[in-house]
Amino acid sequence: MNKVSEHLGYSQLSPTESTTKLQELLNSSQDQVFVAEWQGRIIGWLHLFYARRLASDNFYEIGGLVVSPESRGHGVGRALVQYAQAKNIGKFRVRCNEKRLDAHKFYESIGFESSKAQRVFQV
Repeated sequence: MNKVSEHLGYSQLSPTESTTKLQELLNSSQDQVFVAEWQGRIIGWLHLFYARRLASDNFYEIGGLVVSPESRGHGVGRALVQYAQAKNIGKFRVRCNEKRLDAHKFYESIGFESSKAQRVFQV
Protein backbone atom coordinates (compact mmCIF):
# COMPACT_ATOMS: atom_id res chain seq x y z
CA MET A 1 0.00 0.00 0.00
CA ASN A 2 2.97 2.29 0.59
CA LYS A 3 4.08 1.98 -3.03
CA VAL A 4 0.63 3.00 -4.28
CA SER A 5 0.36 5.85 -1.75
CA GLU A 6 3.63 7.54 -2.65
CA HIS A 7 2.28 8.48 -6.09
CA LEU A 8 0.00 11.08 -4.54
CA GLY A 9 2.62 12.52 -2.25
CA TYR A 10 1.45 10.89 0.95
CA SER A 11 4.26 10.80 3.45
CA GLN A 12 6.29 7.66 3.16
CA LEU A 13 6.04 5.47 6.18
CA SER A 14 8.43 2.73 7.09
CA PRO A 15 7.07 -0.79 6.56
CA THR A 16 6.65 -1.10 10.34
CA GLU A 17 4.71 2.20 10.60
CA SER A 18 2.54 1.28 7.63
CA THR A 19 1.74 -2.15 9.08
CA THR A 20 0.92 -0.64 12.48
CA LYS A 21 -1.42 1.98 10.98
CA LEU A 22 -3.16 -0.60 8.80
CA GLN A 23 -3.61 -2.95 11.76
CA GLU A 24 -5.14 -0.10 13.81
CA LEU A 25 -7.64 0.60 11.04
CA LEU A 26 -8.50 -3.06 10.58
CA ASN A 27 -9.11 -3.39 14.34
CA SER A 28 -11.33 -0.29 14.47
CA SER A 29 -15.12 -0.51 14.38
CA GLN A 30 -15.23 2.97 12.80
CA ASP A 31 -12.80 2.36 9.93
CA GLN A 32 -12.78 0.18 6.84
CA VAL A 33 -10.08 -0.44 4.26
CA PHE A 34 -10.80 -1.76 0.79
CA VAL A 35 -8.14 -2.75 -1.73
CA ALA A 36 -8.13 -3.35 -5.46
CA GLU A 37 -5.81 -6.08 -6.61
CA TRP A 38 -4.65 -7.08 -10.07
CA GLN A 39 -2.44 -10.09 -10.75
CA GLY A 40 -1.40 -10.35 -7.12
CA ARG A 41 -0.51 -6.66 -6.74
CA ILE A 42 -2.39 -3.95 -4.87
CA ILE A 43 -3.25 -1.27 -7.43
CA GLY A 44 -5.52 0.87 -5.28
CA TRP A 45 -6.97 1.33 -1.82
CA LEU A 46 -9.74 3.24 -0.09
CA HIS A 47 -9.94 4.14 3.61
CA LEU A 48 -13.46 4.85 4.87
CA PHE A 49 -14.48 5.95 8.35
CA TYR A 50 -17.75 6.70 10.08
CA ALA A 51 -17.94 10.28 11.32
CA ARG A 52 -20.36 10.98 14.14
CA ARG A 53 -21.53 14.55 14.63
CA LEU A 54 -23.34 16.14 17.56
CA ALA A 55 -25.09 18.95 15.68
CA SER A 56 -25.49 17.48 12.19
CA ASP A 57 -26.04 14.19 10.40
CA ASN A 58 -23.50 11.40 10.74
CA PHE A 59 -21.79 10.32 7.52
CA TYR A 60 -19.13 8.10 6.00
CA GLU A 61 -15.99 9.91 4.95
CA ILE A 62 -13.39 8.76 2.50
CA GLY A 63 -10.14 9.28 4.39
CA GLY A 64 -8.02 8.31 1.42
CA LEU A 65 -8.35 6.89 -2.07
CA VAL A 66 -5.29 6.07 -4.12
CA VAL A 67 -4.91 4.26 -7.44
CA SER A 68 -1.49 3.54 -8.93
CA PRO A 69 -0.72 5.70 -11.99
CA GLU A 70 -0.64 2.78 -14.43
CA SER A 71 -4.11 1.68 -13.27
CA ARG A 72 -5.84 5.07 -13.44
CA GLY A 73 -8.54 5.59 -16.04
CA HIS A 74 -9.69 1.96 -15.88
CA GLY A 75 -12.47 2.35 -13.29
CA VAL A 76 -10.50 1.17 -10.25
CA GLY A 77 -11.25 4.25 -8.14
CA ARG A 78 -14.88 4.23 -9.19
CA ALA A 79 -15.18 0.53 -8.32
CA LEU A 80 -13.64 1.08 -4.87
CA VAL A 81 -16.05 3.93 -4.10
CA GLN A 82 -19.07 2.03 -5.42
CA TYR A 83 -18.11 -1.04 -3.39
CA ALA A 84 -17.79 1.05 -0.22
CA GLN A 85 -21.18 2.65 -0.93
CA ALA A 86 -22.80 -0.74 -1.50
CA LYS A 87 -21.46 -2.00 1.85
CA ASN A 88 -22.50 1.11 3.81
CA ILE A 89 -25.86 2.81 3.48
CA GLY A 90 -25.81 6.51 4.24
CA LYS A 91 -24.34 9.85 3.27
CA PHE A 92 -20.76 9.91 1.94
CA ARG A 93 -18.25 12.77 2.01
CA VAL A 94 -14.72 13.32 0.86
CA ARG A 95 -12.33 16.22 1.38
CA CYS A 96 -9.92 17.15 -1.39
CA ASN A 97 -7.05 19.58 -1.38
CA GLU A 98 -8.14 22.62 -3.37
CA LYS A 99 -5.14 22.10 -5.68
CA ARG A 100 -6.17 18.55 -6.64
CA LEU A 101 -8.39 19.49 -9.58
CA ASP A 102 -8.11 15.97 -11.03
CA ALA A 103 -9.60 14.57 -7.82
CA HIS A 104 -12.42 17.12 -7.94
CA LYS A 105 -13.28 16.04 -11.49
CA PHE A 106 -13.14 12.37 -10.51
CA TYR A 107 -15.52 12.73 -7.57
CA GLU A 108 -17.92 14.89 -9.59
CA SER A 109 -17.92 12.26 -12.36
CA ILE A 110 -19.16 9.61 -9.90
CA GLY A 111 -21.94 11.72 -8.42
CA PHE A 112 -20.36 13.72 -5.59
CA GLU A 113 -21.24 17.41 -5.42
CA SER A 114 -19.15 20.17 -3.88
CA SER A 115 -20.98 21.40 -0.77
CA LYS A 116 -18.57 23.90 0.83
CA ALA A 117 -15.04 25.23 1.01
CA GLN A 118 -13.22 25.27 4.32
CA ARG A 119 -9.84 25.77 5.91
CA VAL A 120 -8.11 23.17 8.03
CA PHE A 121 -6.29 24.38 11.14
CA GLN A 122 -3.93 22.25 13.19
CA VAL A 123 -1.57 22.64 16.12
